[in-house]
Amino acid sequence: MTTPGAEVDLSVSLSAAIGGLTAEMQAERMRKLHLAQDVAYIEAPVISGAAVPLIQPGWGPNTSYVWAVQRMTVAGLGATTDYLTAYRGQSAVGAQVQNALFTFAIPATGQVATWHPGRTGLILQAEESLVFNGTFTGSQLAVSVDVIQLHVDKLPYFLL
Repeated sequence: MTTPGAEVDLSVSLSAAIGGLTAEMQAERMRKLHLAQDVAYIEAPVISGAAVPLIQPGWGPNTSYVWAVQRMTVAGLGATTDYLTAYRGQSAVGAQVQNALFTFAIPATGQVATWHPGRTGLILQAEESLVFNGTFTGSQLAVSVDVIQLHVDKLPYFLL
């Protein structure tokens, strides 16, 4: 047989526990919502041109954001002797050996070359960009890039 005081204590304890769990669930839902708003898969603007070095002014993540490059595809190399090296930089001066990322080449005319740097293999910080240089005999280069864009505050969690 339970006493009325024990039933009240149990009810109060149960109500407090449920309230605590509800608050935790709401906090987790808000964390996921903010994460979804601050991390997004985007297709970056195409980088294109008819000569090398190839630089797209204003291309890259804006202030407060970083890009995790997932795929880079180069189309338009004119011959199997053509190659295009990607560099981290903001001008032709960035096309230095210490900034080199990957060299694209094709085994047959008309093909494309693709690089998948991995989830965290190529992180571009705010205002960083890509520069391309090499040997080009074609008429028009096009570099398409898929990225995961994240708010800079989310980068440590992304890298874990």
